[in-house]
Amino acid sequence: MKVVFDFRKYDGIIGGVEQGVVQIVKYLTSTEHSVVVLCKKNRLEQVKNIFLQNQNLTIIPLDVKSHAMSVKNIKLDSNTIQDIALSQSADIIHFFYNWSFPLRKKLPSVLTVHDVIPFTFREAMGLFRNAFLYKPGIKMACCLNNFIATVSEYSKQDIAKKVGVPLKKIRVIPNGLREPNPKDFALEEGLKSKFKINSNFVLNVGGIHERKNIVKLIHAFAMLVNLRKYPGKLLITGSVAGAPYQIKMKNICDAAVREAGMENKIVFTGFISEKELDSFFRMAEFLIYPSLYEGFGIPVLEAMKMELPVITSNITGMPEVAGDAAYLVDPHSIEEMTSAMSELLQNKKLRAEMIAKGLERVGAYTWQNVSERYLKLYQEAIDPNFS
Repeated sequence: MKVVFDFRKYDGIIGGVEQGVVQIVKYLTSTEHSVVVLCKKNRLEQVKNIFLQNQNLTIIPLDVKSHAMSVKNIKLDSNTIQDIALSQSADIIHFFYNWSFPLRKKLPSVLTVHDVIPFTFREAMGLFRNAFLYKPGIKMACCLNNFIATVSEYSKQDIAKKVGVPLKKIRVIPNGLREPNPKDFALEEGLKSKFKINSNFVLNVGGIHERKNIVKLIHAFAMLVNLRKYPGKLLITGSVAGAPYQIKMKNICDAAVREAGMENKIVFTGFISEKELDSFFRMAEFLIYPSLYEGFGIPVLEAMKMELPVITSNITGMPEVAGDAAYLVDPHSIEEMTSAMSELLQNKKLRAEMIAKGLERVGAYTWQNVSERYLKLYQEAIDPNFS
């Protein structure tokens, strides 16, 4: 089989979406399938270094600077990419990031829609863009592609309900997990010094978007400090750039920190690398991830793989991903979050049980399993009689 992968989203950083493309491409090319990777022209050399050319891989640059919904990208989806796929004798096209518009489709195509969060939380997206570009765009993209893949049963139901996609058209294929970086003692000491960590700490990752529920987490942590006398800090990771939405959210979070009197106890780290994240996973007491909406919630599994206990929300995609390996809480309840944190700190037996269950849980989330399920979906899209 020969698969065309849309890698236009790659812009110099390997995030979760990019990691998915990289791992699936590597699996397919190692199992004698052929792959064509399409990338931005100005990222060609970086992409070559990521994939390390082999005889089963072809990399073709596209003259485009953004993967965003636009007339130029619609033309690429409908014409250029279709023609490339035909010229390469490909069997199928996989668009891996939430939207694509093959109006003149010449080959079967799969679209991966990781979630439809902006249907529930608009956050940084402007009102006009959300109502008149994103929402109708997602609906059209789901209509134009043969199959929709998504990362959880929750996301499948959410896409069907909010976007109007028939359930029979959607396939659930979870994310895989990356391998942790090796322990780095020097890096750990550097992080302790940089963020003034003198004792153990509680970790939250994922940034300060509205749905990440940081304000309630701040007040829950303040209760842990004031009522349960917790001596450590709360570290909140994630980019805090100069965009208006992020400035607004940071101001809201800072006000909550001041209101709670936690100026010396709560640290916003800003953007951190994967190596730094893994060091935090190794050093923290536990991860608390009380998001109000996640289609999947990969930090939950990343923490489990690093033998870190996890507290997470009992809503949307998180209980499906975590199973019985995490402490599930109502993210709207400050008292419930505080109680969970206190119990994990005091109950060593519970912590050990959660670590063991977490390690067992993550065993199913391998990129080989993910790749094999996508391969089966490709075969189904190419041959409707395949089973």
